[in-house]
Amino acid sequence: MKRRNILLAVIGGVIIIIVAGILYTSHFASAVNQTQSHVASGAVTVTETPAPSTGLQTFQIVPAQTTASYSVYENLIFQNKPNNDAIGTTHSVQGTFKIRTGTSPLVASMNITVDLSTLQSDAQRRDDFIKHNSLQTDTYPNATFVSVSTQGLPSSYTDGQAVHFQLTGNLTMHGKTNKEVFDVQGKVVGKTITGTATSTIYMSDFGIEPPNLANIAIAQNKVVVTLNFTANSA
Repeated sequence: MKRRNILLAVIGGVIIIIVAGILYTSHFASAVNQTQSHVASGAVTVTETPAPSTGLQTFQIVPAQTTASYSVYENLIFQNKPNNDAIGTTHSVQGTFKIRTGTSPLVASMNITVDLSTLQSDAQRRDDFIKHNSLQTDTYPNATFVSVSTQGLPSSYTDGQAVHFQLTGNLTMHGKTNKEVFDVQGKVVGKTITGTATSTIYMSDFGIEPPNLANIAIAQNKVVVTLNFTANSA
């Protein structure tokens, strides 16, 4: 009888722990999801008169020296990692853009494509889940950014000068297009441009469900996307 009571007590304790864990993870997931909402901006259209295109030079992305990446907070509850940075990267980046240096510098006609199916993080299981369940790369393999306008360029530019400006355009991913603004830092040295472009996007804006694996591995909706790029004169 005593052994039976001990066994029942142990079973009861296990059940309590399991129920408490389920309630905790459900509450935690609900709390995270309440911070996920965001209203998509939709695509932006060109309404301004285009700037003069004289003096523009075309540059082409060098994939081997370019990295596109995402960074998102994920809550790995059972691993006690409430704010783990999940980071995925790829060199599969193609694209061109045009610039003008000297007086009235200009950045125009940027068209960049990233092969999302090649993104890799430090966990194959995460990569497979994101590709097949979130990004659905079998159907939507690429993300494409097409620039519309720039803000904050200096009045003049000399070779080797570091610049910081904002680049507005349309990002198309998972079958949806939205206006996004990238914060860009870079410089031109001879026939090579190097720089970094960063923006914060929301998965739900593109019809992507933030990854949630049984309420124990939960990704936030907000994602920081970064392009560390090198481009050469075409």
